[in-house]
Amino acid sequence: MVDLTIRSTELDEMENFTNSLISSHRLKPLTKDGEFDSTLQIHGLPDFCNFSISYGRPVAGFLQDESSDERMAFVMAPKGRGQLVMNRREFDVSGEKGVVFPAGPLRTLNHSGDCQLSVLIMNRSKAAEHCAQLLGRHLDRDLQFDLGFGLTSAHGQSWVRLFQYATAELASPHSLLRHVPAARQQLEQTVLTGFLLSQTHTYSEALLRPQSAAVPFYVKRAEAYIEAHFAEPLSLAEIAAQAGVSARSLQNGFQSFRNTTPMAFLRSVRLQRVHRALLAADPATARITDIALACGFNHMGEFATAYRRAFGETPRQTLARAR
Repeated sequence: MVDLTIRSTELDEMENFTNSLISSHRLKPLTKDGEFDSTLQIHGLPDFCNFSISYGRPVAGFLQDESSDERMAFVMAPKGRGQLVMNRREFDVSGEKGVVFPAGPLRTLNHSGDCQLSVLIMNRSKAAEHCAQLLGRHLDRDLQFDLGFGLTSAHGQSWVRLFQYATAELASPHSLLRHVPAARQQLEQTVLTGFLLSQTHTYSEALLRPQSAAVPFYVKRAEAYIEAHFAEPLSLAEIAAQAGVSARSLQNGFQSFRNTTPMAFLRSVRLQRVHRALLAADPATARITDIALACGFNHMGEFATAYRRAFGETPRQTLARAR
């Protein structure tokens, strides 16, 4: 994983850094006055990463045409304001408005002097594959997103919370993402699901359209798949695809016939497996983190909270009772 913080007072130097680390582009000051004091922070992998950048003065960034690049970017500005210019259309970037754009034709990102951009890079092919899994069918058209993204609506606020969580996990030196590929995959799938459900795109209406509940046959099929693969980084989209129905239909089926959700059922199965493993372990040598990881948990804080809620004691207390 890339994990860098770079500061520079030279425009050419920062341009070279961003060209080598992110994408090919050219920087141009928008005013003759002011100091250039730039900061770049980047965390993650090439097609799933977060970076934030500020320049300390008004700057235009001209992003070159990279049509073969499979990445797409979500951009917002926690501080100051920016503007995306693409195909002669202008889109504001701020804390209330974000933009989504793929690699492709020449684009310009303008930054105010106090602007700090926060960007999440995702893979377009993975997003399309994930969308197909959520729908339970193949896509018959390219997945295309609206460029403008309002962040003040309920969907927008939900995405902002997920965005903040994902960027914090990518930046944390103690995150399991750095050492456990399954944890990184799980976060990426969660982010793609949230992005597809909150942003307007070719299939957003189909994803959000009410659907009938999956019949018990498909619910049982999903349960069997979860039981057999609980330790893997499963997503709702993958479980639904394996069951042979759309994600919405499977969600409704679990609500109707099990009074729960597929992901809650998965968490319950994982907790039960951890509980059994702790009771059968040797307290002198067993490590709770290793057991939790082996059962599919990738966030130890959330695991500990869920375990105590489920069993009325901490994992350590269960291990102490083991024989």
